[in-house]
Amino acid sequence: MATQGIFTLYLGKLDPHTGQLLKGTEGLSDTGIYEADGHQDATAEGATQIQISNLGTAPTLQYANNKAKRTTNSRSYPTAEFTMLDLGFEVKQKILGKVQTASKGFVDGQEDAHVAAIAVTQTLDKQHYVYYAFANGTMTEGNKTLGTNTNSEVDSNDVMTLTTQSPVIDTQFDGEPYQVASDLIEGFSLDTLMAETFPGYTKAGQGTDGQ
Repeated sequence: MATQGIFTLYLGKLDPHTGQLLKGTEGLSDTGIYEADGHQDATAEGATQIQISNLGTAPTLQYANNKAKRTTNSRSYPTAEFTMLDLGFEVKQKILGKVQTASKGFVDGQEDAHVAAIAVTQTLDKQHYVYYAFANGTMTEGNKTLGTNTNSEVDSNDVMTLTTQSPVIDTQFDGEPYQVASDLIEGFSLDTLMAETFPGYTKAGQGTDGQ
């Protein structure tokens, strides 16, 4: 179905061995959940574009007797490219898997960070929400172009790509890397989706503080 806009984006960092949501200093906030929607260090924060690729994978035809007889069973592992208007500096480093040096800078860590995410959009009438939930993946940053200010300000927004993989917990999302959900479906609960996407999530004042 058609959707419009980006309503919000939830991010969480996972323990790579247990799949559980990391909280506190190891995670992205006290609750573990970071909602990219404006905080103390990033007041204009949010996603300007989320480009999701490979939601479905075309099967490969197999031939016999000059005919296409059957197809292979292909699985989809999407990528999601996030263009951010702004993002908290330390949160960005954490989801990229960077670690702090003695001089308080950040360098690539020995292990990739495992990240779960929920991107939220709306129906055309803005009466309902559609959720793209990713159970597990690694976030990478490609090129960064800086431009000089002239008589106009030249901004350089962050672009990062989440490459999905199978959930750490085998039963999560029935073993698939992503799922789509909506409050159009009777019985849907955002809290249930949050708990399934971010194992160990507990609701606490909406659970979306991003300090």
